[in-house]
Amino acid sequence: MRASVDGEGYRTLRRRIRREKLFFRLCTLPAIFVTGLVAIVPLGLLFINSLRNQRSGDFSLEYYVASFGNAFFMRTLGTTILMAFCVALTSIVLALPMAYLLARRTMLRNFIMPVITIPRMLPFVVIGYAMILLLAPMTGVANKVLLGLGILSQPAFILFDWPGQAIAFIYSGIVVATAVLTGVLMSVDPQLEDAAVSMGATRLPTFFVITIPLAIPGIIAASALIFTSVVTSYAIPVMLNGRVPYMVSLIVSANLLTLQQPHLAYAQAVIISLLAIGVTALAQFVLMRYGRQGGQR
Repeated sequence: MRASVDGEGYRTLRRRIRREKLFFRLCTLPAIFVTGLVAIVPLGLLFINSLRNQRSGDFSLEYYVASFGNAFFMRTLGTTILMAFCVALTSIVLALPMAYLLARRTMLRNFIMPVITIPRMLPFVVIGYAMILLLAPMTGVANKVLLGLGILSQPAFILFDWPGQAIAFIYSGIVVATAVLTGVLMSVDPQLEDAAVSMGATRLPTFFVITIPLAIPGIIAASALIFTSVVTSYAIPVMLNGRVPYMVSLIVSANLLTLQQPHLAYAQAVIISLLAIGVTALAQFVLMRYGRQGGQR
């Protein structure tokens, strides 16, 4: 009798779990619908139009062949990837100490995190204007201070060049990396660091040997976010660009709006999108492998 009651209770529990799973799956349907409507469908249309000849309407890969066969496009694509890699690396290196400090100091975190969060809500246009006010050769605050201190003998003309764009991207990337890494480092048990210190290790080796390996998932996630945001960025490059475009998004814009080659622009936009999606998928794959190996250990 008791076994039958237990069996009935188990079946009731399973039915309740199935209903809860079904409920939560149904709750995801609006998000899936919106994502498909604003992301997947436009990407699909973009890909279809990139295969269609602008004049005849026939399907072919001619615009992809033209893009990969264009030395200027490939050089700019390489510069874009290099920019994204350098920005991601620099942002992570600069954000790690700040994120560690915020993760271990609650009072400091409560005061500084809102200040860090504000730039995340700013559009790239505002960041671009801020860089102009900061780095402008004649009127920029940084140049005025450095010239006044005698560090520079003449203004530094870096604003409308590769370094100026990199500084703007790094500013935005540090904010993202700090927010991501702070949450990850808060999950690292401080007792592990204290145990290493109690065995004779100093704080700096403990940080590199204990803390950073445990923060690798956050480092990978933040790096992927920063990399993809730089590769697909348009506002900062168009505001801070000089005579030569360093970012591939400007070539796409020129083909679409100026040169009246929309289908070539579609193909190049698909290339950028696939690059961003590929980096995100690679980061997700590495995180899954890392988590699986960590669970086995």
